[in-house]
Amino acid sequence: MLVKLAVFIVPLGIDTLAVAVALGLRGSKPLRPALTFASFEAVMPLVGLLLGRLAGARFATPAVVLGGIVLIAVALHFAREALEEGAETESLSFTSLRTAALAGFGISMDELAIGFPMGTSGLPVPATIGAIAVQTFIVTYLGIAAGARLGEAFGRRTSRIAGLVAAAAFALLGIYLIAQRFVPGLPEV
Repeated sequence: MLVKLAVFIVPLGIDTLAVAVALGLRGSKPLRPALTFASFEAVMPLVGLLLGRLAGARFATPAVVLGGIVLIAVALHFAREALEEGAETESLSFTSLRTAALAGFGISMDELAIGFPMGTSGLPVPATIGAIAVQTFIVTYLGIAAGARLGEAFGRRTSRIAGLVAAAAFALLGIYLIAQRFVPGLPEV
């Protein structure tokens, strides 16, 4: 179960690291973004989880395949963001409750997407949500602190590589979930 949990949450941390390093390069202080991201990234999978469980109860195989497709779409989005030249964090702000909520909502869309296949995988909800929240807080805080110390060019490269690694992890997980439904004998993730 621990491996299954890690397979689902580690890519989320890698993506968060990419954003956190970029925020550190901007000079952001780490506490407010870490708390904001951890809160949103703990709540959003619950929405996806609910949708995934509802779909899984009614349409087991199509729901898992759809969850795999969602993960592949998230992977493509991450790859596109990582390869773009513009700074993805320019629109993120933590100066007011409203802008912090918008930043938290924007950064947690991948958690909404990952919640859907989690709902069909049978992962324990409290452990999964707790692990996501703790990982998000730690990765955001440390990523911002590291980004503040890195040079601009190195920090951008680090952020880009982290985004591409997250994209690859989500793509592989999505492909594997789909393959499990059509290739007999593949071990359960």
